[in-house]
Amino acid sequence: MRCRVLVLCALICLFVILTEARQRRDKNVRSRSLAARHNQRNLRSNARQGNRLAARSKNIKKRGLNAAKKNRRRRRNLAKKTGRKNKTNAKTKAKSNASSGSSYAYLPLDFQQNFVRTTDNIRTEKSFLATRYGFSFAKTTGSEKLTNTANMEYTCKMKIGGQKFTVLPDTGSSNIWVPGPHCKSKACKNHNRYHPAKSSTYVKNGKAFAITYGSGSVAGVLAKDTVKIAGLTVTNQTFAMTTKEPGKTFVQANFDGILGLGYRSISVDNVKTLVQNMCSEKVITSCQFAICMKGGGSSTRGGAIFFGSSNTSAYSGSNSYTYTPVTKKGYWQFTLQGLYVGSTKVSGSVQAIVDSGTSLITAPARIYNSVTKLIGCTKTSSGECWMKCSKKISDVTYVIGGTKIVLKGNKMKLKVKTNKGKTVCILAMVEVRDEPMILGDAFIRHSCVDFDMAKNRIGFAATTYAT
Repeated sequence: MRCRVLVLCALICLFVILTEARQRRDKNVRSRSLAARHNQRNLRSNARQGNRLAARSKNIKKRGLNAAKKNRRRRRNLAKKTGRKNKTNAKTKAKSNASSGSSYAYLPLDFQQNFVRTTDNIRTEKSFLATRYGFSFAKTTGSEKLTNTANMEYTCKMKIGGQKFTVLPDTGSSNIWVPGPHCKSKACKNHNRYHPAKSSTYVKNGKAFAITYGSGSVAGVLAKDTVKIAGLTVTNQTFAMTTKEPGKTFVQANFDGILGLGYRSISVDNVKTLVQNMCSEKVITSCQFAICMKGGGSSTRGGAIFFGSSNTSAYSGSNSYTYTPVTKKGYWQFTLQGLYVGSTKVSGSVQAIVDSGTSLITAPARIYNSVTKLIGCTKTSSGECWMKCSKKISDVTYVIGGTKIVLKGNKMKLKVKTNKGKTVCILAMVEVRDEPMILGDAFIRHSCVDFDMAKNRIGFAATTYAT
């Protein structure tokens, strides 16, 4: 009996032990399940929170990028507005100050890239200068083989009756002319033409017009229309529509016509000049204009023309000019007080003309012979002085208004191609029989020149002067 009781007690104890073990196992399973669920909830919560943070971060980043874009756009627009304001300064000022005439403007000059003259170019230009100034060149081949003009590097834009033209700014003449609708010359066909029918402001004149150049005449008829240049507007400006342009002279030119900037006294048919009209109509503040020529090689930035102001500090680095009086109103003529090659004086006082319509410098025989001897170039039968492009030559000093303007020796050389295709360098100065000297682009290119019609004087920017 006792054994049965012990066995029963043992079975009961085993049952209790198994039951407790099962309860503990179930509890652990439930705990792990709850922990797993809790972890899943935490993970989902963290994921949702992470997504919200990522989205918030993305939105912040996006807003930052958008703000940066807006800032960049704002800066670009401001730069554009500033650029437009600078480039169309005259237009803005002309609108706001039309009654007082307190306006001015600048007009960019374009430069023909990598232009290399030919020997024919030089002879063409000499023929052109001979006709313009009545020169007799000391030496010439008499060749009529002309390909294009050498006075074609610096050009600017202009509108006549709303029609666009590229013109050559020329201080050695005083008329405006562009190809007309009835011109059958090859040069006219290669360039933009003026069409009266396309302009509502065209006024017929019909008077015959002609200018003689070295290889023939530009002929046409006069007309009137509204001219816009650098944002400035001149109404009823008289100009010429060509009906004929000479030979090959203007065929390959990179300009459509000419913008004359000389005095009215040399204007064909006594036409009132553009600058003169700007002054009388109070389109510009001050009756003057300035030319700054830059560029060379692969550069197309040729500088600028400033109408109504001599503030050329952006190009010259200074507004300080040395002025000398105009000695003969017509061309821009003045007294050149002296000329030096290195430290050697080759000339005293001589008359000179600043001419933006030519690339050359001319000098009377006595000056030319002294200069070429000191430089050491080789004269040719056609009237040029050749040298190796690597040759070092002395600086040339021009004394104007008591101030020395120095052109570095290498700036006195022009690179040209011969008829055989060989590239050589020639002296930028050529020989004529007598005065005046002509100071073309080879001289103007290295300074800013102010043409003051109100005071009849010429100024040269101080930054080009020797110390």
